[in-house]
Amino acid sequence: MAPTQLDAVYGRTVNVDVCPACGAFWFDRNESTVLTPGAVLKLFVVIGEQQGDRRPLSTSMACPRCRGELKLTFDMQRTTRFGYWRCPAEHGRFTTFAEFLREKNFVRSLSPGELAQLRASVKTVQCGSCGAPIDLEHSSVCAYCRAPVSVLDPRQMETVVAQLRQAEAAPHTVDPMVAERLAADRFHVERLFRTLDRPDGGKAPNLIEAGLAALGDLLSSR
Repeated sequence: MAPTQLDAVYGRTVNVDVCPACGAFWFDRNESTVLTPGAVLKLFVVIGEQQGDRRPLSTSMACPRCRGELKLTFDMQRTTRFGYWRCPAEHGRFTTFAEFLREKNFVRSLSPGELAQLRASVKTVQCGSCGAPIDLEHSSVCAYCRAPVSVLDPRQMETVVAQLRQAEAAPHTVDPMVAERLAADRFHVERLFRTLDRPDGGKAPNLIEAGLAALGDLLSSR
């Protein structure tokens, strides 16, 4: 496997291991959940560059950290079921390119109508997750890894990429009015405390009402 350095949340970086021969990633513990949107997009590019023939995965795989046998595990992302092989000692997980795309909502399972159309033209397809053959006459899921027959939906792909790009750009976008708004906020807070300092016949100030008034001023000034 070849390590690929990617950006993670809170300014960190992680090294994700990529295996082109298997068409898979190895994520150390929690690495896949801390990737920035830009890092996810970069992995999509890696997947596109590493396409090719895949041989079926071994029926027994070991953790590269502790050599313990990896366990096939299933999870849900929204309404999409995806699978991976995890280390029982929680050192990490082995995820194929297809399952990563499924996890990130890039791939969807075929509808019954689409499956019927597919069966009319082909009898066997290769599992996009592990590479094993799927006999469409008898099943619509892989007998080995249980991944359903799926398709890369162009519309869904376009939507997800747009969402990731927007999320990646958001932290780097500076509001041109931020300085003016900060100055206005400071003015309103200072005015609030000047009001509280004034004598008003012995009546104690109501901080809740004063705060609501200041909030109203702030909202009306936007």
